[in-house]
This record gives sequence, C-alpha cells and structure tokens, in this order.
Amino acid sequence: MSAEISKDDPRPESEQAADILRQEIVRGDIKPGAHVGSVRDLTTRFKISGMTVQRALGILRDDGLILTTPRGSYARDPQQATEASRADVGVDLPEVLRQLEHLTSQVSELRGRLEALESRSVPGGA
Repeated sequence: MSAEISKDDPRPESEQAADILRQEIVRGDIKPGAHVGSVRDLTTRFKISGMTVQRALGILRDDGLILTTPRGSYARDPQQATEASRADVGVDLPEVLRQLEHLTSQVSELRGRLEALESRSVPGGA
C-alpha cells in the first residue's frame, strides 16, 4: 500500500487515488467487506483534499468496487463488481454496432447529396 499520487501524472489526483485503491481491492490487499479508509485517513495517506478523495470514492462506487454507507466505504468482491457493472450497463453491443453502421451510411449518403448540391449551386463550376 505504498503507491503515491504523482504530480508528474497528467491524470487528475482523484483518478490516481481511485486507481491505487482499485488495484488494492483487485489484488486482495483490501478484502471484500473491509473498510477502505475514512475520507480523513485517505486525505492524509494520499496528501490530497477531502473533495478529491470523495471524487475518487465516487469513481470506485460507480465502478461497483465499493459500497458507501453512512458508516464508511467498504470494498466489494471485484468479481461481483464486474458482473454487476456489466448488468447495470445493459448495452447490447451488436445492436449498438448495427446502429453505428446505419448512421455511418446515412452520413455518407448526406455527404454525397451535399456535394451534388454544392456543384450545382456554384456558377461556372468554380
């Protein structure tokens, strides 16, 4: 648990802190059900503001890796978190790709129509 926030890293400090905690949860350094640390403890540990710690915890919560209660934030099982985040997304990838392909063909068709209109509206073709 010795990873630190780097001023040379272009990512926001909240993302760096979230990544460090994520790695610790995935590796099992922070066991499922274990307290991740209070905002005050994490502020001291990472040498960042409380708001930045809150953003980092929000990232992990959104990823399903922690559960936040009035008593603190607790690690979830990374495998269950991955399955839950996939279920929450509810994206039908083949359908998204089909729609993207359809939109791409529509854009190409519109581009051709626009070029035809432009060539007709320019006097003398220049």
